[in-house]
Amino acid sequence: MQGSIEFYLKVRFFSKMQPQIAMCNIFDQDADKLAEFAFGNGFSAIDWSIDPCLPQDQFLSRMKTLSDFQLRYHCRFFGVDIAYTDRRGEDSLHLLMSTVEQVAQAGGRHMTIHSGLGNPSGEGIDLAKAIDNLSVLVEYGNSNGVAVALENLMTPLTNDPRLFNHIIAESGAFVTIDIGHAHGVRNLYPQMNICGEYVLPNRDKLLNAHIYHTELEGYGHIAPESLTDISSRLDLLGMAESCDWWVIELMSPEKVLSTRDLLVSYLDCRSLLSVGEQQKQPLALFAA
Repeated sequence: MQGSIEFYLKVRFFSKMQPQIAMCNIFDQDADKLAEFAFGNGFSAIDWSIDPCLPQDQFLSRMKTLSDFQLRYHCRFFGVDIAYTDRRGEDSLHLLMSTVEQVAQAGGRHMTIHSGLGNPSGEGIDLAKAIDNLSVLVEYGNSNGVAVALENLMTPLTNDPRLFNHIIAESGAFVTIDIGHAHGVRNLYPQMNICGEYVLPNRDKLLNAHIYHTELEGYGHIAPESLTDISSRLDLLGMAESCDWWVIELMSPEKVLSTRDLLVSYLDCRSLLSVGEQQKQPLALFAA
């Protein structure tokens, strides 16, 4: 019985659609330069980090420049947190609701947000407030055709997969899994398969993944040196059929390209294994 379960999981993993490999806006808000780089290096997908200070007309102009690419949106807003219990929480909610409108106006359908960004101590935030405000934001996103996803960070509340999963379950939010952040907090939970704790309970709500090796204080995001660094985490992502967007979250053009090559190699291997597994199975018999 155990063998048949393992085979089922392998077939489910290897037969799923290949995810889109996306890059982030490594040239900040310079859409022309980004489009030139992405087109020249074979990227068809971009995960755009919004500048909340950029006027809407300028934002829409940049998105028009990127109209030939598939786009999703990332709200990397430091100090903006729906989990704040004071006025900052309400202000954050209003800003993110306005961002939903902004994304929808640009034709976007996906938006990733955070709780705890730039707040390593977790000062002033509350689990219940996070759930309440995120529920409102998710409902507003749904009404505007925008799927709102919460990303796991290395700071409270979302650096604890149990709290993260509780927030997702109670708010109805979708999920963005950052495999580098999950790796970065592994020592906090030595008894857990930390990335699995984030991915597996949410495999039907997981829309986006951020791909790099790990995050180190003072250095930022670190690229994988080889597939060995990240392959077990990619295998976990493969169990989430809804996760069709893999963002290389690195800012160095050279590291973006080297990591893209690793991911292409991994996905090519996955496709070959899928064909091999299918060829080993006897053809199904159907009554005439």
